[in-house]
Amino acid sequence: MAHLYYTYDKNYNFYWYSPKDTVHSQKINKNPRVALAIFDSTAVGDDVDALYIKAKAYEIKNKLELIKGLVLYTAKMIKTKFANKALAERFIKECKDFEGLSKLRMYKAVPERFWKPAPTKMFNDKFVDSRIEVIVKK
Repeated sequence: MAHLYYTYDKNYNFYWYSPKDTVHSQKINKNPRVALAIFDSTAVGDDVDALYIKAKAYEIKNKLELIKGLVLYTAKMIKTKFANKALAERFIKECKDFEGLSKLRMYKAVPERFWKPAPTKMFNDKFVDSRIEVIVKK
């Protein structure tokens, strides 16, 4: 499990980068089946909301796909003020930092199914969480 800064495209594909020697990167290379959880970790009680995703992930090796991921990532960095425009522009021009002998790689997760939290139920005075599947039209 790893918490990551990510971006996504209009088809709800998720993009992020990580060093290729991290545990999660190595596991993706061995088994592409992943589970993603997106949530506000500061929310409590009835304010808790989340999106759970079953997906297949892979290291992006195609140059055009890498550029697409970098463009999306750069746009999010500027929008969220994670990076200023000058830094973001340098980031997008550095494909080599995600190829060849570089230690970094960009990854893509292609979702298969989505769920949201369902109302909490009680069983013998214990809270029981459940999920509702969300159908997403692509």
